[in-house]
Amino acid sequence: QLQSLKNNRKRAAGELEGLLRSDAKAQRASDEAAMLTATDARYQGDIQALLGSLSQGASVGERDLLLDLLSAQSQLLRSALTLERLRIESAKPDAERESGFQQRDLALIEGTLKQVQRRYSPAVEKALLTALLTRYQQLPDAQRVPEFDAAFGRTPAALAKALDGLYASTVLGEEEQRLSRFAAAREGKPMARDPLIDLAGPLVAAQLRLDDESKTRAGEQLRLRPAYMQALFAWRAKQGRAVYPDANRTLRISYGKVEALSPRDAVHFDPVTTVAGIVEKNTNAYPFDAPKPLLAAIAKGDFGSTADPVLKTQTVNFLTNLDTTGGNSGSPVLNARGELIGLNFDSNWESVSASWWFDPRYKRAVHVDMRYLRWLLAKVYPAPELLKEMGVPAE
Repeated sequence: QLQSLKNNRKRAAGELEGLLRSDAKAQRASDEAAMLTATDARYQGDIQALLGSLSQGASVGERDLLLDLLSAQSQLLRSALTLERLRIESAKPDAERESGFQQRDLALIEGTLKQVQRRYSPAVEKALLTALLTRYQQLPDAQRVPEFDAAFGRTPAALAKALDGLYASTVLGEEEQRLSRFAAAREGKPMARDPLIDLAGPLVAAQLRLDDESKTRAGEQLRLRPAYMQALFAWRAKQGRAVYPDANRTLRISYGKVEALSPRDAVHFDPVTTVAGIVEKNTNAYPFDAPKPLLAAIAKGDFGSTADPVLKTQTVNFLTNLDTTGGNSGSPVLNARGELIGLNFDSNWESVSASWWFDPRYKRAVHVDMRYLRWLLAKVYPAPELLKEMGVPAE
């Protein structure tokens, strides 16, 4: 859980850094302002309504994020909220229940309730909730939710008292107590009393109300967005610019070339790395603990036909200006003759924001060189049968 949080934080930081570096917000705002000025009058009403709806959603964005995290980053509170929501949904015919609370989801819910035992720490949960709810308490009054204010108070002292009382008296830290309430909730029946279960009633009611408001905004935006897109198509057509779809997390073909990177003043990355870099980075400790057979093979220098004819050594990875995104790891990289020359596996730090704003100055994809993989299978960890099966010559 902690590693997931760290990864998400790092990615978000990279996206923000990249967007700031490319001045993406100012460029997009300028382009949109020019488009709106030139837009046909028949689109203006729907476009302004759309912008108003988006602004309304943004105004409560931090609140909604914090309230979502209360559930996502807790164990006992999430269990109580899930059980209460399940009780409500279970009173409906299965087809009318919210996704995630239907009959097909019961095994997953039960499994999640069981896993709490491995992940729950009272001190950690209270610290997380304190951090999130303290930020919630600092929101302006317009973003406050009465049920959450009543549950946790509006001051740090009231919050500390509420959390201490709840976690000192709840029995949901015991697996059998959670599962006994699950048995009742799945039938839509009242659950045995517990401080967190009692708290979940009004909190889930508030969540449902906020969810309805969010769905209403989403429905409005779905109805209004075509006017914006028609205006955008017309604006880009006048400029001779294309409007392309969001291809993130889709199957697509990208084309480009091997290219070096110079992201900052006096900072340069060659487009190809070699085995010399493995030796240089090796520390014999994680994360740069190179395997002994690999280091021995590098020292021997028997690269054969897989060595780069210009560099006279074994290449490892290479950079291209291909457009890649999440989910593309393992994708084949082909040369102009359709030959497999590498596999995609990463992007450079400066290009993390490319899913939002593609800046060719910084966007690079990182690929492992197939010659390196052939060398590993031929000389470092010999696997002649595997090479034969793939139809790849060892030399």
